Amino acid sequence: MTEERKRPEREINTEHHREANVNHQGFYVEGDYIYNSEQQRHVPAPLWRELQRKLIGWLDRDQYAASCIRKQLLVEVKREVTTRLQDSLHQDKLEMNLYLELPMEESKGAVERDQRQKVIPLPPQTSAMEVFERPDVKGRLLILGEPGSGKTTTLLRLAEDLVKQAQQNNAAPIPIIFELSAWKHDQQPLDQWLVAQLKNNYSIDEKISQQWLENHQLLPLLDGLDELGIPRQRLCVTKINQFFKQDIQRRGVVCCRLEEYQQGRVKLRKLNGAYCLQSPNDVQIQEYLQRLGKREFWQVLSSDAQMRELADKPLFLNVMVTAYQGQPITNKAQLWSAYVEERLKLPLDQQKYPKGVPYGDEDTRHWLTYIARQLVADSTTEFLIENMQLYWLNKGGERLAFRLISGLILGLILGLILGLILGLIYGLIYGLILGLIYGLFLENFKYYELTAEAFIINWYGVKYGLTYGLILGLIYGLIYGLILGLILGLIYGLILGLIYGLIYGLIFGLSSGLIYGLIYGLRTEIKAKVQPNQGIKESFKKTFIIPLFAFPAWALIYPLFFIVTGANLDLTSALTMGLLIGLVSALASGGQDWIPHLTLRLILWQRGAIPWNYARFLSYAAQRRLIQQVGGRYRFLHDALRQHFVGNKPVPPPLIEGSKTKNIVLGYILLGFSLFVFLILSSSIYRVDSGLKSTVVPVVQSGDVVLTDRVTRNWRKFHHGDVIHFRVTKNLAKQGFNGKKYIMMRIVALPGETFAIKQGEVYVNGQRLQTDYIQGIPIQDDDEVEREIPSCCYLVLGENPDDQDKLLMDLVTREKIDGRVLFRLFPFGRFGRVD
Repeated sequence: MTEERKRPEREINTEHHREANVNHQGFYVEGDYIYNSEQQRHVPAPLWRELQRKLIGWLDRDQYAASCIRKQLLVEVKREVTTRLQDSLHQDKLEMNLYLELPMEESKGAVERDQRQKVIPLPPQTSAMEVFERPDVKGRLLILGEPGSGKTTTLLRLAEDLVKQAQQNNAAPIPIIFELSAWKHDQQPLDQWLVAQLKNNYSIDEKISQQWLENHQLLPLLDGLDELGIPRQRLCVTKINQFFKQDIQRRGVVCCRLEEYQQGRVKLRKLNGAYCLQSPNDVQIQEYLQRLGKREFWQVLSSDAQMRELADKPLFLNVMVTAYQGQPITNKAQLWSAYVEERLKLPLDQQKYPKGVPYGDEDTRHWLTYIARQLVADSTTEFLIENMQLYWLNKGGERLAFRLISGLILGLILGLILGLILGLIYGLIYGLILGLIYGLFLENFKYYELTAEAFIINWYGVKYGLTYGLILGLIYGLIYGLILGLILGLIYGLILGLIYGLIYGLIFGLSSGLIYGLIYGLRTEIKAKVQPNQGIKESFKKTFIIPLFAFPAWALIYPLFFIVTGANLDLTSALTMGLLIGLVSALASGGQDWIPHLTLRLILWQRGAIPWNYARFLSYAAQRRLIQQVGGRYRFLHDALRQHFVGNKPVPPPLIEGSKTKNIVLGYILLGFSLFVFLILSSSIYRVDSGLKSTVVPVVQSGDVVLTDRVTRNWRKFHHGDVIHFRVTKNLAKQGFNGKKYIMMRIVALPGETFAIKQGEVYVNGQRLQTDYIQGIPIQDDDEVEREIPSCCYLVLGENPDDQDKLLMDLVTREKIDGRVLFRLFPFGRFGRVD
């Protein structure tokens, strides 16, 4: 039996390719499905067999999920390959001079073997798939060629054949095209980078990707090795060699320009052969032009030496056939200028563009030039709208504007959140302060890769997420509870502290775990970027999906705090806390992505670097066949076209800028100080409403927002006439003030003094009080009181806000006083000191 017949058997791995469809007539044996036609009756299984079946079913669920992901991934890869081939400038295949370098004894060639190099001429019709499957290549191939020779197109055609093979055979690996220009970290192992790219481009879980690599179910097709630059190319070649050295069964393809590969010196010695593309000869070019119906164009080429030299590259020949309008083309710059001019003059689809050409030619060139230069600066070939970087902004005014705008947007959102605690006006003020501190001192301009996950609502995801979140919440709730219990134990005693700590910890852990579990369960298994700006759209969607679960979860769980503490249940507080947690979770999940993105695009649009509707413009450029669009990813039709837009002007390196150390330190100091002030203010600012009544109208009346000295009350001395804020006592409730939580009243008598009411007059220590605030208190002639104030209490006096003809009076201990009312903060027309 030949090796060609053995190879498919070698690829099949039944351990990792189990079928998932099981019915009542079959069962699993060692991972394979066996048909049993004799088992027709249902026989009750013993309990241990039932548990075994459940366990196997649970394990097979993961295999079934991986099988579904494989099918979806193949669909996405096929769509990408098909789209790129359709948009390729090599649509009409030009037969090339091909040869194959194989290692033999005593020579070093493209794959650097200590053997003689064997060069095998190949027929022009030989496909890369045929070479890839040769027994002496064994699925480890290097594709080499000059710029414009069709290397990437050859790789795409190989990928197309491999996708067909994978769809027909579940044991065949999935071919994935990876752009090596996205390899950013020089010391990152190739397998880790491949897993990260699958996560970023297709939202595939890292565990599944890692398992596929270990089981040889992935076939990496690495394009653009030459785009790294010679120093980084050498490092990348070393990582590729290590990748193939780790496992002898691994297969893969690398694509590189011939000149850059030779200059790099470090060779791909773990590959088995180099598939080399050479320039076509005169006969092949004439046959190609004849198939296109452009036979007369050969006369033009043969009569102009410079055009004939350009025609040696299939890419330039194809572009020349498209762009030639009778004027001689003597260099690449003229060639691409003619091509762009010709593409911009073509008629547009009237259904898509009923108003005609939406963009001027100069604007189109300008915006494509900006993209091209940014791609070169970032050392990448693909452009995604959501991956626009903050360091694209110019230093100085643009970055300052970004800090201010993003800080203001963040501040407004924080203001709405804090407004639930402090009131809208002061919440907005404090939120803006926090937002500006973050924007001005803590924002940086480094490389950022958006990793927004896709979400989809389904019953299985909800059930799985709740189960996962419940387990996770119990674990972390116990941990948080023990820590909190030990802290509370220092104050209230160890036993009581542990009890309260565990209760609060479990409530917090379960609520947070359930929210996180739902988020985890609602993630999709795979969602390739098939739409422009899909990452930001997913972040925006997540901003609304997560609060849908966080709000009701906390609104239902928060009442547990009232049950534990024995306080009266307040429905308004529960709903407010649910809304607060929902807004915070929305900001922390999706807001951190789309706020800086929208700010960046606003500033770049104002500069004129990009259009307002970026996705529409890029689709227009793709229809003009100036760039390729594959879902939400864009690239120029060829690197040579990208270089044409870049021009001869040097591309400066990215202006990556982190926050300066002193700015970071200052920012965190200001942020910490602001949080400290916030804690003080949030516990010291109150709004007079249905839950807080004032007996000192009109000094403080309903709707006022007041500031108290709750923080300093323990060491402050109280005086006659001070307006204090305290919780309603039982005695006040008996006087007809029931149903109110807090009240504001004036101190009339201090500890140790004597107090009396005689014939409608108030006396303290025998002296009649004649102050303004006493004049406004409804004291009747028949109100007769005389008492000595205990050393621990203050006597307060005021008008009953529910019945203005009644007098309210009580003794209040110092411990029950929340603070003295110092200022009216709102409305602004009444701003001032409370006397």
